[in-house]
Amino acid sequence: MNIGFKNSKKVVYFFVFISFLIFFIGIVKIFLPSLIFRVEEQLTNSVHFIGDISKYFKEKDELYRENQRLKREIQNLDIQLVNLSYLRKENEILRNLLSFKESYTIKKWTVAKVIAYSPESMVKSFTIDAGSKDGVKSGDIVINNGYVVGMIGNVYGNFSIVIPVDDRNFKVMVRTSKTGELCFYQGFEKGKGHLKFVIPDQDIRIGDTIVTDAVSDNIPAGIPIGVIRNISQKEGEFFRYVEVNLFYKPTLLDYVIVVSR
Repeated sequence: MNIGFKNSKKVVYFFVFISFLIFFIGIVKIFLPSLIFRVEEQLTNSVHFIGDISKYFKEKDELYRENQRLKREIQNLDIQLVNLSYLRKENEILRNLLSFKESYTIKKWTVAKVIAYSPESMVKSFTIDAGSKDGVKSGDIVINNGYVVGMIGNVYGNFSIVIPVDDRNFKVMVRTSKTGELCFYQGFEKGKGHLKFVIPDQDIRIGDTIVTDAVSDNIPAGIPIGVIRNISQKEGEFFRYVEVNLFYKPTLLDYVIVVSR
């Protein structure tokens, strides 16, 4: 009896298992297409998402490259604008120099560019890009913006050293523009010079402009150098001390005219 009962239980379990399996297969048949569709849909969406990300980074990289290219073009345009502005300024300076030449009927002249300055602690001089090959000679007067800025010192083949008008080695005969008094000018210190050997009865006035005097063929007459700012006379001395503030501004120099002999 026990053996028969046990066998019957196994039969029941078997039929229950078969029934569950049939039910499960039925459920799977019902939901499997939907499940497969969902999986396919998710896979498709994932592929599209990955494609969108790839496209995003590609477009971002292209935009970055385009942005860098545009920046380079803008920088090049800025450089061109600066160069154009410089050329216009340079053209204006040269026109003014040539206009000055015509005003003083200068026959022999050379336009030169300032290319270097000496250290402040050493000799106060500057260098121009014109030399003996251009006909420049020692002693030639150097002019900028309508006033005297120096005199040629040492001359080389392609460049020359200019002694500025405020250097003690710069000496020239001048006149006062209002009264026409003839004086001897000498550089003194930065931005200043003085008139030497001025006798008491000379009509020298504060505020008067001193200009070059044509004592030789080297220098055209009437070119301004500076303005008289102080007149004094020490007790016991015969000559008066006359201080001159110069028009010369070394930091503003760019192009100059060398008036040659």
